[in-house]
Amino acid sequence: MSGRKLGLGSVSLLVTFLVLGCVTVNYIGNSFDPTTSIDMFFSEDEIMQEYTVIGHAIGSGVWASNDEIQVKLIEKAKLKGADAILITGLGRSNVPTGPSSSAPENQINASFLKYK
Repeated sequence: MSGRKLGLGSVSLLVTFLVLGCVTVNYIGNSFDPTTSIDMFFSEDEIMQEYTVIGHAIGSGVWASNDEIQVKLIEKAKLKGADAILITGLGRSNVPTGPSSSAPENQINASFLKYK
């Protein structure tokens, strides 16, 4: 019986690490036909075409790098029909993982753009 509890505990711990290590993108805004290419901007001054903001997103992940989050933001922007992403902010917080522990979570805020 104790071997079974240890096995379930190990599986539970593994599932926790897998879930916490995932990158999520929360998006609010409009959707258009999917696109295949996304331009990436870090300043409004870089954008040379007229555009409209179609929505806003927050990409985040515990133990995820900013590069991993950026990849997920690009995937979501393509699905939502954006032509470009404007990164509007970076953040980092600690999320609870247990009664007395936490893990770092990287966050990227972005606006999804559609060219006129």
